[in-house]
Amino acid sequence: MMKKILIFCLGMVFLLTSCTKFSSDEKNAVDTHKAEQQEEQQKEEKEQETEETQADIKEDIQTEGEEVEAVQEQPEEPAQTTNGKVVVIDPGHSSVITGETEPIGPGASERKPADAIGTSGTITGIPEYELTLAVSQKLKEELENRGYIVAMTRESSDVPVSCIQRAEVANQLQADVFLRIHANGSESTQAEGAMTICTTPNNPYAPQLYTQSRELSDCIIQELCTATGCENDGVWETDTMSGNNWSQVPVTIVEMGYMTNPQEDELMATEEYRNKIVQGIANGVDLYLGIGK
Repeated sequence: MMKKILIFCLGMVFLLTSCTKFSSDEKNAVDTHKAEQQEEQQKEEKEQETEETQADIKEDIQTEGEEVEAVQEQPEEPAQTTNGKVVVIDPGHSSVITGETEPIGPGASERKPADAIGTSGTITGIPEYELTLAVSQKLKEELENRGYIVAMTRESSDVPVSCIQRAEVANQLQADVFLRIHANGSESTQAEGAMTICTTPNNPYAPQLYTQSRELSDCIIQELCTATGCENDGVWETDTMSGNNWSQVPVTIVEMGYMTNPQEDELMATEEYRNKIVQGIANGVDLYLGIGK
C-alpha cells in the first residue's frame, strides 16, 4: 500500500513538473511569436512609409517638372522693334567747360570756344544746360518708343563736351538725324518763338548736306510749333555754328524758345510744355524720315 502511494506521489510531482515546464515553454513561444509579429508589423509600416515618401518625392518632381515645362513653354516677350533709323540727340551746353577753343570747321583757321555755359531762365533761374538735358532725356524715350535707335552726346552736366566731340558722336554712328537741343536768349525780354538752325548752301565744310539739313530743319520747326502753339521763327541758315560745320550727317539746332522771355521761360519749366516740345520734335523726325506714312 505504501508503495502505491509513493508511486502516485511521484507521478503527481512529474506531472506538475511537466505542466510547469510546458507552461514556461509555451509562454516563451507566445512571447517570441508576438515579438516576431511586432517586428513584422514595424517592418511593414516602415516599408509603407518609404513607399509613401517615394510617392511624394515623385509627385514633387513631377510637379516641379510641370512648372519648369510651363515656364519654358511661355512665349518670350518680343524685343522692342526698331525702324533701323539712328538719331543722335545733343543736349546743348554743360555746367563744366574747358575754356579752350577749336576750329569752327574741318581745316578752318578760325577758332571758337569749344563750348559755353549757355543762357538761363529770367524767371525760373533754370540754366540752359539743365533744360536741354531734361528735354533731351524725354525725347530719347519718346523716339525709342517710336522704334528709333537713339544715342546721346551727354547724359550728365558735370563733364565738358566740345562741339567737335558732339558732332563726332553722330558721325561715328552714321546717324540719320543729328538733333542739337538748345534754348534761345536775347537782350530783349520781348523776343519770343522757336526756330531751327542749319548750314547754308555754300557751307565750306559739308555743302552736300545742305538740302537734307534744311529739310530736317523745316520739318522740325513746323511740327514743333504745331504741337506747342508757339511763334514760328522759321529756319536760320548760317555757317557760324561749329557743331553743324563738323557734322557729316543731316543736322539741325532746335531753339525751343527764349529763356529770356518770362512767359516762355515759365512754360519751358513745366512738364506739360516739355512734353509738347518732345512730341513736336519727334513728329518732325517722323515727317523728315517718312516714318508712319
